[in-house]
Amino acid sequence: MWKVLIEGVNVSLANILKSMLEQNGIEVLVRASKLFDPVIFGQGGLVDLLVPEEEIDRARSVVEEARKHGEENTTS
Repeated sequence: MWKVLIEGVNVSLANILKSMLEQNGIEVLVRASKLFDPVIFGQGGLVDLLVPEEEIDRARSVVEEARKHGEENTTS
């Protein structure tokens, strides 16, 4: 069974996160989000990232670690 990891992100960010998760051996599904967002030409709309239920905790850790790393780089 698949679980929503992140809901309502833009396609560009979703592709970055998907790549990062797959590099860590985590399967990822991307689907159109049910959240409303007007589509901006060339950017697409919002999407959700889903991962296998048994990988949800590890996937959250990978995303959180990347977020922390990104914050460190912007404050240095």
